[in-house]
Amino acid sequence: MINPLIIVRDIHLASSVMVAGIIFFDLLVASPVLRSDPRFSDAGSSFREAAGRLLWASFTLSVVTALAWLCLLSERIAGKDMADVVADGTAWIVLTQTQFGFAWQIRLLLACLLATCLLLRRKPYEGPAAAWLLVAASLLAGAYLGALAFAGHGAEGLGSERNIHLAADILHLNAAGLWLGALVPLALLLVHLRRSHGENWVVAAAAAAGRFSTLGILAVGVLLVSGTINAAFLLGGTHSLIDTAYGRLLLLKIALFGAMVFLAAINRERLLPRLSSDPRSVKQLVRSALAEIALGIAILFVVGLLGIMPPANEMTAHLH
Repeated sequence: MINPLIIVRDIHLASSVMVAGIIFFDLLVASPVLRSDPRFSDAGSSFREAAGRLLWASFTLSVVTALAWLCLLSERIAGKDMADVVADGTAWIVLTQTQFGFAWQIRLLLACLLATCLLLRRKPYEGPAAAWLLVAASLLAGAYLGALAFAGHGAEGLGSERNIHLAADILHLNAAGLWLGALVPLALLLVHLRRSHGENWVVAAAAAAGRFSTLGILAVGVLLVSGTINAAFLLGGTHSLIDTAYGRLLLLKIALFGAMVFLAAINRERLLPRLSSDPRSVKQLVRSALAEIALGIAILFVVGLLGIMPPANEMTAHLH
């Protein structure tokens, strides 16, 4: 039987990554490229409309699943039905008197601030005001996503080890937002540029893909370093990769991540150099981005499973 907590965790993680990814992409890729030439204004408007709908849908889903996660966890702790933990105040007790609840209070506050910032961005601000609102939204989205680390294994340690583990988790989450979360708006922007048939649209597509590829290299580097730190805390030795269910799931995650990196490398080495001269390469790049997104979704599902399992070092300790 499928555990509903795993499903809710997966949906929450995916939607939170998407929220951060769309905002990061706007700040670091879409806005610089679309501002560079007024001929891209029509494609930019249609892209922003589509990305805005996706952003609000992801944000709403993230908040709803955050509340569902709280209720399911309360249900699990109290051994009661969902309706009971809400009606008798158990969910409120978990929210106000536990470490998980404190993290959720911070995240819900960040969600309110982010919603306010996004609503302000819908007004016709121009110049520095619009730029600062986008920067503020990016910082809030990164904090909202990164604060998920306090609901994971990294929050369970003590002292300096706990701080290092939490920092690695926060970086890991934001790097996932920068790469995986931004893949969807990248595909959207390429599609809208291609449909615009505007003059030099291929140049804009090549510029966007080039910027994203550079950010992707940074994100992959952060993911590798932070993932290695996390593994050092949670595995208890390389043998745990084979000896424990946690380790085998982690190996699956690493294999899926490797496949994503392989696809990204092919895009950078083979497709990017041809973009500005061969418009057909844009279509191939969109297909490749969709394949990377599918692999990313599989990774998020594995992460959801790992999040509710005891880490491999605990399993090994029990065995010995």
